[in-house]
Amino acid sequence: MDAFASPLSEGGVSAQALREACARRRKPVRLPAADRSEMLLIRIAPRDTGLFRYLLEGGGEHLAMLTVLEPKTALFKLLFSPHQREDVLALLEGMRKTVPFDVSPWPL
Repeated sequence: MDAFASPLSEGGVSAQALREACARRRKPVRLPAADRSEMLLIRIAPRDTGLFRYLLEGGGEHLAMLTVLEPKTALFKLLFSPHQREDVLALLEGMRKTVPFDVSPWPL
């Protein structure tokens, strides 16, 4: 294949197929407004703070908001909608394979 050739021209996915796939994208589900937020207390090693934030923001699709309580000891409060509790817990479980951390209920 030529270095400047497009994969679309050699039997790859056509531009039309890409447009159709985007048009079929799943629509977001509208949930009723939550009357409160759920919160968890997260403690990690201070050296892992950047990686934890990166994983939360990148894989989390903005499911939760992280608030720093104690920067030197890497103590955070995680806020999220009660509607998305299972999604947040699943995300945290997946992140645990990369970054070790402790989770506690808020308030203690």
